[in-house]
Amino acid sequence: MAGILGYLAALADDISSLAGKTMAGATKSVAGSLDNTSVMLDDIATYTKIASAKSSGVVVDDLAAIANLANETTSSILTQEIQKANSMEELKSNIAHLDKKNKKLIAAELERLRNQISTQAKQKAAARELPIVAKIAKGSFLNKLIIVPLIILINLYLPILMKPILIMGGLYLAYEGVESVLEKFFGHNEEHSADETIKELNTEKFEEQKIKSAIKTDFILSLEIMILALSLLGNAEFIVKIVTLFAVAIITTIGVYGVVAIIIKLDDIGFFLQSKTNTIIKKAGDLLVAIVPPLIKSISVIGTIAMLAVGGGIIAHQTGILHGIESFIEHRLNSISFLLVLLVEIIFGFIVGFTTVKIMPVLVWIKNKAKHTVSA
Repeated sequence: MAGILGYLAALADDISSLAGKTMAGATKSVAGSLDNTSVMLDDIATYTKIASAKSSGVVVDDLAAIANLANETTSSILTQEIQKANSMEELKSNIAHLDKKNKKLIAAELERLRNQISTQAKQKAAARELPIVAKIAKGSFLNKLIIVPLIILINLYLPILMKPILIMGGLYLAYEGVESVLEKFFGHNEEHSADETIKELNTEKFEEQKIKSAIKTDFILSLEIMILALSLLGNAEFIVKIVTLFAVAIITTIGVYGVVAIIIKLDDIGFFLQSKTNTIIKKAGDLLVAIVPPLIKSISVIGTIAMLAVGGGIIAHQTGILHGIESFIEHRLNSISFLLVLLVEIIFGFIVGFTTVKIMPVLVWIKNKAKHTVSA
């Protein structure tokens, strides 16, 4: 179960960041107060850009985007102010000089527009999720078509390599788990501005990079799962091993990506229900739309912990490094031994992963130095 959670977690961040999570990271949540009028203008411009973004589209100008929307949906006072202005800064300045009553009216209009465009942005982002999941699932199937024959051959002719492969996979899982923790709490590795995110949403390159990243992670996780499955088959006949491994490959791929597809389409169901006139149905839609982001985040958090546990557990079991500690816990604390062993493996996985994170730049530097020396 921990392995499947880790599997889901490793993919959850990649998939969600391509749509709703990325959109949310590009914008700020603001209140509809008069003091935040200019901030709301910025938000609306950003939301409008994102709502307009396609695979390789051209981002519209801030003021033009708001003008186009305002002419169709807003009151005459805001429309007039937009038509008079030549830039966003001029629009903000004009609004700042209005009387209190008109300022209040415009603030209410801007808040409504912000919510409207936010919904459009989420809907457009959500529409791109299933094709992305389908591409990753296809890559996962291809991964397993390579992995199953590969591990069968290694097991037959070079069984001594099975343990090092498992340990390397465990190191990778621990590394990815720590990277995820550092990114969540310290913004490690990447911080995107709104402009950068919008630029990414307008290019296929960003999606391709994320899909490749997810498929690479899938390869490592699939390799670990297949090797562990093979180890459970013991002395079974050759044909039984092949059939069983391919069955495990198909079941895990359909199961994992089926669950991911269902989760990320819950918000689409919510958007559909929100469009209905019945109050209860609309409320149900609101609830679905609201729970999807924390649900994905929860899967990501639980799965990150599972990655550390699985990575740490694989390394510990293959090297025997925690054998003494785990034996002590199992013999002295029977009632809670499972939880304590799991906690020890999580901590060990974090220590190993953190060490790997710190060593990686040194290894990259040595690699680049060696490459430079050879080319010279």
